[in-house]
Amino acid sequence: MSQPSFEAFMYGISIQESGGSYHAVNRQSGALGKYQVMPSNVAGWSRQVLGYSISPSAFLNSPSLQEKIVTGILRGYYNRWGARGAAAAWYAGPGNHNLDMSTRSQWGGPSIKKYVDSVINHSSGYSGQTYSGGSGMGDPVKAKLSDKELAEKYGFTLDFLNANPELHRLFRKMVSEGWSKDMFDAKLRETKWWKTHSDKERQYLTQMFTDPASARQSLSQAKITVRQMANQLGIKETDFTMKRINEAAYNMVAKGWNEGQIRYYLGQYVYFDGGKMQGQGADVQNELRSYAYSMGVTMSGKWYADNTRKVLRGLATTSDFKNDMLRQAKAMFPQFSKQLDGGQTVADIAAPYMQSMAQILELPVGSVNLFDSTIKKALQYKNPTTLQTQSKPLWQFENDLRNDPRWKKTKNAQDSLFQVGHQVLSDFGFKY
Repeated sequence: MSQPSFEAFMYGISIQESGGSYHAVNRQSGALGKYQVMPSNVAGWSRQVLGYSISPSAFLNSPSLQEKIVTGILRGYYNRWGARGAAAAWYAGPGNHNLDMSTRSQWGGPSIKKYVDSVINHSSGYSGQTYSGGSGMGDPVKAKLSDKELAEKYGFTLDFLNANPELHRLFRKMVSEGWSKDMFDAKLRETKWWKTHSDKERQYLTQMFTDPASARQSLSQAKITVRQMANQLGIKETDFTMKRINEAAYNMVAKGWNEGQIRYYLGQYVYFDGGKMQGQGADVQNELRSYAYSMGVTMSGKWYADNTRKVLRGLATTSDFKNDMLRQAKAMFPQFSKQLDGGQTVADIAAPYMQSMAQILELPVGSVNLFDSTIKKALQYKNPTTLQTQSKPLWQFENDLRNDPRWKKTKNAQDSLFQVGHQVLSDFGFKY
C-alpha cells in the first residue's frame, strides 16, 4: 500500500483515537480530544507550535487549537519518518518510531504494528470530507459548520471576532462568499488590526479568548513585576501612574517588552514634586545634587528632575551630567582646571579656606560652603603682582578674616583684645 497523504494520515489517527470526536476524554489515561493528546503534553506542545502555552481545558474546548497543535507535532513526525513511523511515534513515543512492525503487546492496548496498520487502513477512507464530532466510529458525513466552528477553523473564537468590528465584518464576508482559509488569511493581513499589532500581540489577544485563565495569569504576573520595577525607580503610585504601570505590564506580555524598554517607558513618570523622593530616582538625584554642591555650581530643580528621568530611562548616565557640571566648574575656576580634571572637586581645593573661616569666625561646622561670597573671593583672588587669577594665600585669607566685622563678635577676638590690653598694661609696669 502506498503511503497516505498527510491529510489522510491525520484522518486515520483521529478515527483510530477517538472516532473523530473533539470532545472525547479517555477515562483511564485522561487523553483529550480528537487525537487523544495526554494533558501533560498540552503546555509544551502548544508553546512549541503556537508560541504560548494553553491549559488542557482550553485545548479540549477548542477544535481549532486541537487541529493546529496536533498538525504541528504530527507533521514533524510524518516528514521525518513517514506515515508508519509517525503513527508508531504517536502511539508509543518518538523514540519508538522505527518499531512499526513490532508485534509485542503494549500495556493497555494493541501491539505497535496492529495500531499502525489500523491507522493506515483508516487513512484509506479519507475523502476530504468534514465529519461530525460524534463519540463513536461514525462514517464521515457532509456537514455545514456553525459560525463558532468556522471561526475556530480559521484560528479564532467567535467572541474574539465579534469584539473587533473590522474583523467581524471580514468574517461575515468570508462566510457569505465562501472564502478559502488562504483567502481569508490574505485578506486578514490587509486589515488595520493586523498591521498595527505584532505577531506576539496577535497571539496574546487571541489567547485572551481561547485560554483566558492563562492570559490573565500572565498579565497578573507581569503587573507584579512592573509594579516592583516602578517602586524601585521611585514612581509614586497614583491613579495616573497605576494606569501607566498597567500599560507597561500589558506591553510586557503582549509585545514582549524587556526590562530596558519598561525602564524607558516608566522612567518618564518619576516625579520629584514637594521634595519627596524615593527609590532609584532619589538615589540618582541625590548623587547629582551632591556633586553639584561639591563643584560649586547651581542647577535648577527642573534640570535635576529632567536629567534624573533620563538616567532612569537609560538615555544617559550620571557621569554624563557630572561632566556637564565639571565643565561649568572649570569655566568658573579655570585656574583649577588641571586639579579638577585629575579628579579633585572645588570643595577639595577650598577645604582649607572653609575650615579656617569656620574656626576663626567661630561658625557652626558645615555652615561654610562654596557658595559663601568670602570663599568664592578667596578662590578667585587676582594677584596684584602678576594680575593672574589664583587662590588667595591662606595666611592672607586668615588675616583678612580678622578684619571681618563678624570676627569682632567672636570669643577669639575678645581673647585677643584682652591679651593686647594685658600686654600694654604690662609694658607700663602695671601688675594684675
